[in-house]
Amino acid sequence: MVQTRQQLKRKEEFDQLEFNKEFQRLAGIEIGQTTHLQDYEHFVYRPILFTMTDKLINTLLSHNLDKLPKFSGKSNENVTKWLHDITNELNMVKLDDQQKYSVVQTFLVDDARRWFINNMLTINDWSTFSIEIHKTFSSIMHQELALKKVGSRQQAYDETVLHYYNDMIELFDIIDSNMNDHYKIAYLKVGLKTSLKKR
Repeated sequence: MVQTRQQLKRKEEFDQLEFNKEFQRLAGIEIGQTTHLQDYEHFVYRPILFTMTDKLINTLLSHNLDKLPKFSGKSNENVTKWLHDITNELNMVKLDDQQKYSVVQTFLVDDARRWFINNMLTINDWSTFSIEIHKTFSSIMHQELALKKVGSRQQAYDETVLHYYNDMIELFDIIDSNMNDHYKIAYLKVGLKTSLKKR
């Protein structure tokens, strides 16, 4: 809608009139002075528990936690990889073991959730949870598959050393989380690009 100068001037005058009325109303409020000491109270500023930065961080963390993978316990799922990934993500948001134990329950579905509910009396901390879920849902098939991949894994022509290394480390953890470093280094060297082996 197009307004003429006269309409704009009338609107400004109206706004000024409204402002003056409100100013007069507020100026007319009388504030009484008290002489009684008991009427005076001391106010202590108590900072809000969370600052804006904390709230923002909590929102981002909550959003990231929503993206974490669920685990159902099906045979095609790799509990070792899932547990490794979820542990790393929860460590990144700086959760302690008790908080991890409380949060991880929300990422269990189907058979894994039923298993957890049925074993809640014996599984009451993060460490026990990690051991027991691994024992219950780990499969020798996943270890054999990881071993086969490690044996044939070669660094691709356009693959960075870091990507190759991280992929191999994940496979090592599936095979044996306590694998000897000498074996890891040997497997890593075998799959490196030839141009890097000479250095």
